Amino acid sequence: MSERCLGHVLKIGLLGAVQARCECREVPLGPPRQRAVLALLALEAGRTVPMERLIRGLWGERAPAGARGLVQGYVSRLRPALAGMGVTIAYAPQGYLLELAAEQVDVHEFRISVTRARSLDTDEAQAVALRRAIALWRGEPLTGVSGGELLDGLRETLTEERLAATEECLNAEARAGHATVLIPELIALVAEHPFREGLVGLLMLALCRAGRRADALERYERTRRRLVEELGLDPGPELRQLHQTILRGTVRGTGTVLLPSAEADAVPAQLPAEPGQFTGRAAELTLLDSVVTGDDTVAISLVTGTSGVGKTALAVHWAHRTRSRFPDGQLYVDLHGHSPRRPLRPIEVLGRFLRALGVPAERVPGTVEEAGAVYRSLLADRRVLVVLDNAGSVEQVRPLLPGGRRCATVVTSREHLAGLVARDGAVPVPLGVLASDEAVTLFGKLPGGERLSAEPEAAGELARACGYLPLALRVAAADVAGGPVGETAGRARRLAGARLSVPAAGEAREIARGALDSSYRHLDPPARRLFRLLGMVPGPVFTAEAAAALAGTPPGEADRLLYGLAAAGLVEETEPGRYALHDLVREYALECAWAEDPEPERARALDALLAWYLRAVREAGEEACLAEAATVPAHMTAVL
Repeated sequence: MSERCLGHVLKIGLLGAVQARCECREVPLGPPRQRAVLALLALEAGRTVPMERLIRGLWGERAPAGARGLVQGYVSRLRPALAGMGVTIAYAPQGYLLELAAEQVDVHEFRISVTRARSLDTDEAQAVALRRAIALWRGEPLTGVSGGELLDGLRETLTEERLAATEECLNAEARAGHATVLIPELIALVAEHPFREGLVGLLMLALCRAGRRADALERYERTRRRLVEELGLDPGPELRQLHQTILRGTVRGTGTVLLPSAEADAVPAQLPAEPGQFTGRAAELTLLDSVVTGDDTVAISLVTGTSGVGKTALAVHWAHRTRSRFPDGQLYVDLHGHSPRRPLRPIEVLGRFLRALGVPAERVPGTVEEAGAVYRSLLADRRVLVVLDNAGSVEQVRPLLPGGRRCATVVTSREHLAGLVARDGAVPVPLGVLASDEAVTLFGKLPGGERLSAEPEAAGELARACGYLPLALRVAAADVAGGPVGETAGRARRLAGARLSVPAAGEAREIARGALDSSYRHLDPPARRLFRLLGMVPGPVFTAEAAAALAGTPPGEADRLLYGLAAAGLVEETEPGRYALHDLVREYALECAWAEDPEPERARALDALLAWYLRAVREAGEEACLAEAATVPAHMTAVL
């Protein structure tokens, strides 16, 4: 056993070679894949990382048969090495948690430092603080580890964060009057990133302020030619504006830089977590791929199907699979077209999207026409993916369609939205239930589904009784997994018999509700009560703390109940500590609340949730969130 390193704080470095060290020594982390496990845990320090994410991070789509055991082995070897530093890796049913303060990981220290720098009053102070943050980098992030595409994507994300912070720092230094001394650094950065127009503009400005106006104009012409020859594009409007300002000789010596701030170069990444255990849908994925391969039309896909058939899962899975085609960002919104919540209005969504694209809140137009025009202008020359989930009507969707042909839009809806197909050229992607073999395969991928895989005949009967509907399959598998180990086949057949006896068993909605009924009846009373109350939560996701406030229970008890609800397939943990309900599940929970909970009890729960939310926002000191919180009572009134 290693000697405990007392009096020192462990630091984990990911912004360069992956390492763990304190003042007295460096911790040996073992081979590259073992280092990768620590890196993935450290990126989520203090939060549980699901086993599936660890496996995907290490091997991508080509995980070996014994991947779970290999991960467990890596963790078991890391534990004693870290224990000497007073750090533990805790096991949770969903995965592993590195019990470490975020500030002890250089990635989080960097992000915290950048955020603090932005809050400082002067450009000079911001620049100094940003330089300190950038100094935490030691080279290319996450080196010395082995893994799949997930780790490659994380490296790209971190590298982009560093470049964005560097550009923000250079802007602050230029505004503070130091542009001329930045010329050597800017020349090197532009050589490495020739298409990053913000850096090119800063270099042009620095050259002009150093009395090298001809060099600044030549730099613009060189960039313009390269954009045209290699990408077929013209420079953006901000760079063209700066070019004209230099030509007119009206560049100011100091002060505001005539370029967008880093905020205006925002690259949104709003996709929800990739759905776990995704199965089948090869034909639909191929059709979605084909929509974005043509260059002559605007790419719009319309995924339609009944509730619970997996429209959102398909759209989000495909979006993650193709996100590299859209380097300028991914926008996502749940329009609540078919949910107990009030459907979102186009102006609300346009406001969200414009803020995500870097438009300051005070500059977002107040009308659909004006906001839509700004939105389409921003996306005109960008490669952005827009996912409009759970649409209720063509009128709700049409103002949110980008006009640029380099963008793509995926819409999901229970409705056929014929007008979107006829007028806007959307390509229908009808989604039916799973094939029988895909349904049985899905059983095997679900938590506890290994027991069903060992009973293929019973699994087939249960899948058929569930109408091969993904939502019903997930709930039924959770129901079977909750029973005794030796009674899997019998329990599956009894559940199948109950499903088949549901009236109008051919209706997917009724089949799903039959599955929900069975799972709900197996919950203990506290879990049933929390489930009912969760149907009234106005937002799309909620935390364990919010659930505890809603139910009036201690956070630990809420955690326990949520774990049970997740195991029963009634809530989904979208990311560590954050949960969501499928719209059909939310509707079912709300109906149960109306039937079983008196109106005063429902009102008390919502008042407690609102009080908790407002208190949390005030403690965070986020005025923008406080403004958004003012809309919550209206949502709650609509639910009641």
